[in-house]
Amino acid sequence: MYKNLFGLFTVLLGVVCVILAIESLRKKRYGLAVVFLLNAFTNLVNSIHAFFGTLF
Repeated sequence: MYKNLFGLFTVLLGVVCVILAIESLRKKRYGLAVVFLLNAFTNLVNSIHAFFGTLF
């Protein structure tokens, strides 16, 4: 149960990071956009790990 909640929370944070990265790209702040995209990728990996218990 807790793993699924953690997975949903990390997916939500990943979506927020993608939205913020798009907004950063519109304002031509490329460094900030890269940081948000890396964070979104990390959240994706963490959510896969939370749902399935393994990475690959």
